[in-house]
Amino acid sequence: MKTQIVASLMPKRELLEQNDLKLIERFQNNFDILELRIDSLPSHDIEVIKSVIQQIKQFLHKPLLLTYRTVKQGGSGTLNQTDYVTWMQEILQLDSFQMIDVEWEAYDESRETLVKEAKVHHKEVIVSYHNFDETPKIEVLKKIYFNMSKLGAEHLKIAVMPQSRRDVLTLLEAVIEASEALPQWVTGIAMGPLGIISRTAQESFGGALTYGALTEAVAPGQIHVQQLSEILPLYSLVENNTPLRYN
Repeated sequence: MKTQIVASLMPKRELLEQNDLKLIERFQNNFDILELRIDSLPSHDIEVIKSVIQQIKQFLHKPLLLTYRTVKQGGSGTLNQTDYVTWMQEILQLDSFQMIDVEWEAYDESRETLVKEAKVHHKEVIVSYHNFDETPKIEVLKKIYFNMSKLGAEHLKIAVMPQSRRDVLTLLEAVIEASEALPQWVTGIAMGPLGIISRTAQESFGGALTYGALTEAVAPGQIHVQQLSEILPLYSLVENNTPLRYN
């Protein structure tokens, strides 16, 4: 399966600047999905989000992913767990986007409720887990993937912070095993400079998505979507065992 590129956009104002819209239009051929980081908006008002989406839709001809990343998971969202679920249920009422990110919380049944409600509204779901401190052992990573898979989402995403090259290998091994064992699409990203290969070579390890920046990086080690789109085909050749041709 070809790894899809997700372009991340973090607006800082209640309406997008013309430069943001021009970037979406300019680099649209370099990504497959646009991620709108709604946690970065100065207001959580639903009407503000609707207005921003309407702006984007004038230029975007790809699926739109909405992500509210909490502080706990490395974003700027300050909603507590109860308010997070309630607000996400409101977001799901909007019909102008196709995908939504749901943060995974262990032993929290409300996440399953959100995934089920997203299905009712015909939204594709990415269940995500972030660890900015370390890379858990492979047994823990595999368990997280398995527990996330029980929610019924289409995509399972884990992003961790490696402290060594071996940590990167640990994550990629977990991606391989999860992608072979589970029915969902799996993504595993090692953040920071050590983990660049996990962003560029997802396809070689069974990963479904990789994230790139439209402007500034929204996560450590994230590179621009144009650079990603130029590098990814190399790993597609490796994955598909296509012989390299020399001029």
